[in-house]
Amino acid sequence: MSIEQIMPYLQVYGYWIILLILFCGIVGIPAPEESFMVFLGVLCGAHQLNYSLSASAAAIGAVSGMITAYWIGRTLGQSFIRRFGKYIKVTPERWEKVEGKFQKHGKYSLLIGFFLPGLRQLNPYIAGTSGFSFPVFLILSAAGSVIWVITFVTLGFFLGDKIHVAYIPLLAAAFVAILLLYKWFKKRHSA
Repeated sequence: MSIEQIMPYLQVYGYWIILLILFCGIVGIPAPEESFMVFLGVLCGAHQLNYSLSASAAAIGAVSGMITAYWIGRTLGQSFIRRFGKYIKVTPERWEKVEGKFQKHGKYSLLIGFFLPGLRQLNPYIAGTSGFSFPVFLILSAAGSVIWVITFVTLGFFLGDKIHVAYIPLLAAAFVAILLLYKWFKKRHSA
């Protein structure tokens, strides 16, 4: 779904469509989350939408998607892995490794995972399936989604037509790559 296809729905349904698009993107239904949020920021900068309401609707949609995916993972995850894991090359041993890594790094993954397409969709399912604490999950998901939403809506608000929307996911990936490289160098040189 492209921005041009979304605009008529935005005009008819307003802030509810923002919530729905972010919800869908988080649970794994293809949606242009980053470019959409930048577009929202552009509309806010042009006084077509209210910044606070747009960012709030986006954050609520993202958190709602995270909660839904968490509970799907919590309810269906283990039985799904046991029954269908072999078809998607997820052996019990491989799943144990994933769970172990998530238990160790899940807090960071939930916070910065929003900036990595794919990871942001998998995180809540893995958290639910692995039995990650729901209160901790909720706090980290809410914080991560607010940071993610504010980053992209504000980017659109201030940069507006100065940056092409197609470059937004690349910029997000570059930002996260730089952050990870910084942490890797810092860890390597402190050891």
